[in-house]
Amino acid sequence: MGSIFEKPRILIFMLIGCFCLGSCATEEPVDEQFSACGTSDALRELPWLKEQFELIKSAPSGIILYLYNSREVIEIQSSLMSSTNQSQYYCDGTKLDFDDPEVFQVFLTNRVEVKILYGVDLWGK
Repeated sequence: MGSIFEKPRILIFMLIGCFCLGSCATEEPVDEQFSACGTSDALRELPWLKEQFELIKSAPSGIILYLYNSREVIEIQSSLMSSTNQSQYYCDGTKLDFDDPEVFQVFLTNRVEVKILYGVDLWGK
């Protein structure tokens, strides 16, 4: 029986296995340099956002940070929500009023995505 280095296929499979196991993290690490709403972990440190997160975390969802009119806006997206997309909040938990479709369209046009705080962007840009 030869050494493992004599069998390049085994070595390649072992390296691929190590890579696959190492890349299977379930949570993204918190970026300590990034700040949303004055905190490095908005999902845990903003009580209103933590509460909203608990309601949607079992379904496909996303929590996106935008900049709109020089203010941070957090949009909560979930497959459980209606398609009217009334889920945008300022950092203090104040819900933005987008009952007027034209006002909502202005928001969509002028918002700038800063970072996905959780999940994926379900509704696109």
